[in-house]
Amino acid sequence: AINNIAADKRRRVVIVVNDNGRSYAPTVGGFADYLASLRPTIDSFRAAPAYEGTLDWWKKKLQDGGPVGQFTYKSLHAMKKGIKDWWAPQGMFEDLGMKYIGPVDGHNLRAMEHALSTARNYAGPVIVHAMTEKGHGYAPARAHEADQFHAVGIIDPETGEPTGVSGAQSWTSVFADEIAKIADERPDIVGITGAMLIPVGLHKFAAKHPDRVIDVGIAEQHALTSAAGMAFGGLHPVVAVYATFLNRAFDQLLMDVALHKAGVTIVLDRAGVTGPDGASHHGMWDMAMVQIVPGLHLAAPRDASRLREELREAVAISDAPTVVRFSKGTVGAEVEAIERLGDGVDVLARRPAGATENDVLIVSVGAMSELALDVSNRLGAQGISTTVVDPRWVLPVRRSIIALASHHRLVICIEDGVRAGGVGSRIRQEMRAAGVDTALNEVGLPAEFLDHGTRSQVLERVGLTAQQITHDVVAQVLGTKVPFARPLPGQEHPTTGSLPIL
Repeated sequence: AINNIAADKRRRVVIVVNDNGRSYAPTVGGFADYLASLRPTIDSFRAAPAYEGTLDWWKKKLQDGGPVGQFTYKSLHAMKKGIKDWWAPQGMFEDLGMKYIGPVDGHNLRAMEHALSTARNYAGPVIVHAMTEKGHGYAPARAHEADQFHAVGIIDPETGEPTGVSGAQSWTSVFADEIAKIADERPDIVGITGAMLIPVGLHKFAAKHPDRVIDVGIAEQHALTSAAGMAFGGLHPVVAVYATFLNRAFDQLLMDVALHKAGVTIVLDRAGVTGPDGASHHGMWDMAMVQIVPGLHLAAPRDASRLREELREAVAISDAPTVVRFSKGTVGAEVEAIERLGDGVDVLARRPAGATENDVLIVSVGAMSELALDVSNRLGAQGISTTVVDPRWVLPVRRSIIALASHHRLVICIEDGVRAGGVGSRIRQEMRAAGVDTALNEVGLPAEFLDHGTRSQVLERVGLTAQQITHDVVAQVLGTKVPFARPLPGQEHPTTGSLPIL
């Protein structure tokens, strides 16, 4: 953007660089180092209006003075630039043709007003370099190692300590512990993140193996392309980012990683509905997005044990990209399977026990397992038999799920991603390709930007509750709501209720 703006010296654009040395974490890389070299000198002199006014007056006077005046101006301008660079180097901006003002104390209101007033009156593009401190004025924020309260929760304002903390494991902490163990066992494992070392759980890995964890800054595209190169260099990169930020790097995932079958593992934290951070941070697009990536393997663990298990399975794949997604916040209770099928699908419940042909097959994706089991119990109370399965690996679609679908009247897929192009949609395609005509209902999120709220509040607003899902499934089994549950061989379609006229 700076390169584009600087191409026209007449553009009256003011860019304010709020330089606090951090994004979430401390900034990294050459540009951050360059800004750091400018910080030691707070130069209020050059930001003063009188300084610029005097320069403009002499510039006009000399340039209007014929060849001698113009030669004198060029000589004095070169001398001034040399002195400025010696006093406070700013060559990159000046060489791009942009006026540089700063560094300015960003916490000094008068100094900032002077700088911005000067910038406003300048005839070309201007950089105002404001130095600030993240957490300035609040000691607990300044002392907060992770991100200086970039993403603060509910705290005691006196101490800065979080309130109401349960002490339960978070999804991120489970990942942090397990990837550190895997890194101890495998020297080819490297970690990559985009300015979020602690939030995504790579800090323990980095503490043990600092030379094997790379922070690329807020540059997810660079992270994915770099990971592809490392994979072909004999390493196995683990790229850990928030699920919503994978959107930025889809082209690199598709064309740099998947096209070349690179063994890269992508770990998506904050997947699904995240709640208080709002529409920009709901990680609800990822499963629909990666459905179209050829050869990609997608895992959605339902609990802590499955996260550890599926992470290890992911890094064992060296000829294709793998994605492991998990939610935000506390991990729920362990949900044990009653059976694991030959292709890795977990059967969580059969009601009634031992039945091989039931009314409804419930496919539970990731953290939706408790909800799926609740729906199963509610349906059982109304005389509707169910089988509940967790694919564990959502992609590729396991053949056992298609086989199970053929022995049920209705399939429902419960996921905390968008319905459009989601897991349920993909299972439907695979069923049709296999000639299985069982009705399928995708239960997920609408393709809409969802407002702020707790996770439970957001899920309730969109109808992802056990009560609403059960209500819909009962109607579908009775044939009063589409998609209608089909009769199994030898069964008649239920006559309860009235069929709609289509």
